[in-house]
Amino acid sequence: MPSTPHEVLIVALREQPGLLGALVSKLTGVQLPRSLKPADTTLRFVKPAELRLDLVLQGGRRRWVLVELQRSVDPTKRRRWPLAASLLFSQTGALGDVLVITARRAVARWAERVACVRTRLGTMLQLKPVVLHLGDAEGKALLDERHPELALFAAWAMQHRHGPGARAVVERAFELTERLPRALRRAQQRAILSVLSERMLELLREASMNPDKIPETPAARKLRLFLEAQGRKKGRAEGEAKGRAEGEAKGRQDALLTLLRARGLSPSQDDEARIRACADAAKLDRWIAQAATATTVRAALGTKTRAARARPRTPARSRPASASRS
Repeated sequence: MPSTPHEVLIVALREQPGLLGALVSKLTGVQLPRSLKPADTTLRFVKPAELRLDLVLQGGRRRWVLVELQRSVDPTKRRRWPLAASLLFSQTGALGDVLVITARRAVARWAERVACVRTRLGTMLQLKPVVLHLGDAEGKALLDERHPELALFAAWAMQHRHGPGARAVVERAFELTERLPRALRRAQQRAILSVLSERMLELLREASMNPDKIPETPAARKLRLFLEAQGRKKGRAEGEAKGRAEGEAKGRQDALLTLLRARGLSPSQDDEARIRACADAAKLDRWIAQAATATTVRAALGTKTRAARARPRTPARSRPASASRS
C-alpha cells in the first residue's frame, strides 16, 4: 500500500486515468484526449540510460502526457524534463504535454523556468511545462459537487498546511467524497487520510475526541465518524495480532515446561516464572531445543553457574620436547 502523499496521488492517477483529465479541464478549460492510458514510466535509450517519471500517459494519434508531482525544488529536473520530452517526441513524432502539479507557489514559479538553459554564446534549450498550482483559489474550485473525485487533489494540496482553513478543506473533501459510489468512496477516504500530514491527522483526532468543544459541521461529523471507525478497526487488528502473539508464546511456554518435567528436570518457581515472562518466540524455541538434551534446567535455559562463569580457561600443556623425540 502506498505510504507517502506522493505515492497515493500517483496510484490514484494511474488507476483512474480520467482523473487527470478532470483536473486539467477544471483548472485550464482544456480537454485531454480520453484515449490516454497509463504507460511504462521508465523511458529507455539505445545506450544504457533511463528516466523514471511519476506518470506517463499515452493514447491514440501519438498523444502523450508526462505528469510530475512536485513538492519541492529538484535541480535534476532541469535535465530530466527536456530529455524525457525529447525522447517521446522522437519516438512518437508528436509533441505532448509535460504537466507539473504542485501545492507550493515557490515551486510553481521554479518549475516554469527551471528547464531553460542558455550558453554564453547564445544557444538555448528550453522546455516550459504546464504548471498546475493548487493554491487557495484552485483548492476551492476543486471542491466541486459535480466532480467529487477532485476532492482528493484539494486534500493533497493541504499536506503542508495545518490551520483552520486547511481543516475546513479536508472536512469539505470528506463531505464531497460521500457522493462517490461506495467502492470509490472508501478508496478516496483512505487516500485522503494518507496524503495528510501527521500534524493534521493529530488535529483531526483531537477534534474527533472533543466534538463538544468545537462546532461540528455535517462534514466534520462525517469525518469524525470515519476516523472513529478507522480507529476501531485498527484497534481490533492490533488486539487480534497481540492475542495471536500471546497465544503462540503461551503454547511454547507450555511445551517447554512439559518437556522439562517429562525428562525428570523439575523447574523451580523462579524457573517457571522466567519461562512465563518470556514472550520471545526465538528464545523459547532455543530453550526447547536445549531442553531436549540438557541435564539440568539451568543448562536448558542457557544459564551457567557462577563457578562455571568464573573458572578461567587453562591452556593445554605442551608435551616436553624430549618426549616428542622419543
